[in-house]
Amino acid sequence: MIAVLAAVVVVLRTGSDEWRSRCTEFTPVAGEVPAVQKARQALVSAGHDPVLSMEIVDLDTCATVLSWKGDLVQPTASVVKLLIALDLLQRTSTNSDDVENDITAMLTRSDDGVASRLWQHGGGSEIVTRQVKALGLRHTRPPAVAGQWGSTVTSASDVSRVYRHIAGALEAEDRELLTTAMAAAPRAAADGVDQYFGIPSGLPGATWAVKQGWGSSGDRRVLNSTGFVKLGRTYAVTLLSSWRKDVDLATMSAALTKAVEALRGSLA
Repeated sequence: MIAVLAAVVVVLRTGSDEWRSRCTEFTPVAGEVPAVQKARQALVSAGHDPVLSMEIVDLDTCATVLSWKGDLVQPTASVVKLLIALDLLQRTSTNSDDVENDITAMLTRSDDGVASRLWQHGGGSEIVTRQVKALGLRHTRPPAVAGQWGSTVTSASDVSRVYRHIAGALEAEDRELLTTAMAAAPRAAADGVDQYFGIPSGLPGATWAVKQGWGSSGDRRVLNSTGFVKLGRTYAVTLLSSWRKDVDLATMSAALTKAVEALRGSLA
């Protein structure tokens, strides 16, 4: 996706640290979860050859709630902006106003112009390589074409590790910067796309802090919904999907939202 509007967005932080977690690992899911089949059916019924992978981890009990093809490699689209932000924080000794504004614009409105600039300044694919090592990611790889950051690949289980790192390993100030930006995501992204598909629309009444992703990679269209969710307990929720190119955004968005709705019963 190409950003048509660039802006510096300043979000006032509340001083809370509500997404803090002490989990270092997650216990495996015990047995099959019926909601997985309902979520898969929501996508399959939409047609266009969807491929879905998903994982939910409980950040209070440190347990894997459900996982379906959690190790399947899928394109990140804008979810890679989490790695760009984490890398920028690791490379700067203090968070200047410029750093905070860039991260806020990139995560809140999914500003591609900011992401492209930070990608270039950070060494491009080296950002992914550094974060794979720092976070212990198992399936995440840089894009085949260096400048196409949205074609970085990852897995649902790796995204869970990214959220575990944000919730547990980051300094409180950095965690608050990222999660406040993610919680302030408006319905319209910088390129005009409605980014309330999946988690925001599929879990009404929940508190969330999300990083969504949409676009194209190779011969597939990509739609991902990921983020922190509070609904009784605190979770990291990840749904990654790719489709044939003949699908339209509205069809993908409606199907992924229905998939999230099907998972609600698995959350406390």
